[in-house]
Amino acid sequence: MAKPNVLNFSERLASWAAQAELGIDEYVREQARFTLIDTLSCMVLGAAARQAVAASDAMLFGLKQGSVPPVGGGSMLSITGAALANGARAAALDFDDYELSGSSHASAPVLSALLSLAHKVPMTIDQISDAWIVGYETIIWMGKALGYGHYDIGWHSTSTLGPIGTAAAVSKALGLTARQMSNAMALAASSSSGLLTQIGYDAKALHTGLAAEAGLRAALLGRADATGNCNLWDSEFGFTKVYGTPESIGFREMMKTMELGQAVRQYPVIRKLWPSCAYTQRPIHGAIELSRQIQRPSDIASVNIRMPAPFHRVAGFGVPGNDAEARFSVRYCTAVGLLEGRVTPGDFGPEGFNDPRRRELAASIELELYDLPKGDTGDIGPTTPERITIGLKSGRVISHDMTFVPGGSSMPMTEADLMQKVQACGCSAELARAYLSADGATPLLDTGLLDQVSPSLRAAAR
Repeated sequence: MAKPNVLNFSERLASWAAQAELGIDEYVREQARFTLIDTLSCMVLGAAARQAVAASDAMLFGLKQGSVPPVGGGSMLSITGAALANGARAAALDFDDYELSGSSHASAPVLSALLSLAHKVPMTIDQISDAWIVGYETIIWMGKALGYGHYDIGWHSTSTLGPIGTAAAVSKALGLTARQMSNAMALAASSSSGLLTQIGYDAKALHTGLAAEAGLRAALLGRADATGNCNLWDSEFGFTKVYGTPESIGFREMMKTMELGQAVRQYPVIRKLWPSCAYTQRPIHGAIELSRQIQRPSDIASVNIRMPAPFHRVAGFGVPGNDAEARFSVRYCTAVGLLEGRVTPGDFGPEGFNDPRRRELAASIELELYDLPKGDTGDIGPTTPERITIGLKSGRVISHDMTFVPGGSSMPMTEADLMQKVQACGCSAELARAYLSADGATPLLDTGLLDQVSPSLRAAAR
């Protein structure tokens, strides 16, 4: 008797994603719109950042003129070049969203490619929303198959999972068949790379652009009927074997509980209120809360932060020497929150991280690090609490316990928060609000969102 044909991961996901109707509800589509506004705003603000400029310059080498404008303005690029530039812009300030299944920045590579493609392939709001949903689903379920260990051993998940999620999303936007999409995902797996040790360097932000470029390219290859090994996920020398750990459950086991169309509900998008590493968000929130109990910064005698050691390995810079190190320094971010009672994009420029008061306080902060149990999911939540304790010169001790992460499901970003972020990024709150409430059949290019120019690039052009 012949064995039944069991679909592998990419085949099963593609057979769902290639349907005209994904069977998702309005809440999921609302999250897609919210996410596009959030991520696009990061691209506009990051357009003039060092990493973003380098990405555009590299894509312009030997190219007189492309035909696709990157988000935020600048010289026209090729379709894949614009995807790379968009990704670098989205990630340059580390203001883009993230998820906790694969510990990746899921939306930036996916939307970087889709917003480049949109200039060549007309899309409605619902169509780009559905494409993002497919990309997010892909990344979430891959993250569940590999587990936190994939990230913890040193892989930058945005760089390993991002190309494959992007390939699935672009395949959806292109209307590829399930076979073509599955092949595109397998082809994108050949671009999975990127190490966490690049944090603190321009390479970290460029990983996002490279993932967007690779995923878009893989989908275009899939469209041209190029093939890949669609059984690579759990094969002897396949994805789980190479990128996983002994604790990884793998794709076959993951698919037993995979609920396609439910990733946003099971693993909500986490949106940042401050432009710095995910592992600094709770300390910033705690520092701002404690700053309200401190009359004068000079009253601070000592600061202690208790946090998981794996989180500190990522956000472990001390007194920063550049903007990238500042965004990944829990000491610096906490010092700014305590001294200023707020944290803004401007705090990560030279005037911010070279401020003597901030540097002195950051250098004095003591860390109490604890290990996570083997096999821990790495969630930034109740199982991995953090605490800031401040000793005042008066002898008084104040502290703040941090369990839930700002911007996560228990402390979600509100529409008012989003509009504040949109404006801080130099984007139009009016256009953003209109997008959130527009008819889903509205062409994306008619919304005006992609016509916005970075304030920095606009000023430089004068």
